Amino acid sequence: THKPAVELAGRLLQMVNNDFGAQGTESSFDGFEVEKMQHDYVLNKVFLSDSGSISVEVAMKMALQYWFTLQNDQSSHSNNRTNPTRKTKFISLRNGYHGDTFGAMSVCDPVNGMHSMFAGV
Repeated sequence: THKPAVELAGRLLQMVNNDFGAQGTESSFDGFEVEKMQHDYVLNKVFLSDSGSISVEVAMKMALQYWFTLQNDQSSHSNNRTNPTRKTKFISLRNGYHGDTFGAMSVCDPVNGMHSMFAGV
């Protein structure tokens, strides 16, 4: 285990879970002013990767896996199996750039992006 990475993960979880030890809508975290987010869940995992492209790849895989799992869970617990939730597509924004790995390239700008030569691949 890499101690600095573990400490960073803990600090990130504190930030995202609003665990600043202070009341109010804003707080300071190591000298940075951070606005508290309002949500009703607690995150307890952090995934660290070695590059931005890889983080995009992993995020895409995690999103697909989430919806696949949710769809299979709904199908196995429901008598209505004709229209389960299906989310299998990603949107791409103009002038977006997300990296040079194949999955990351697939969500970059399809027209003006530097990867347009890969269109249709």
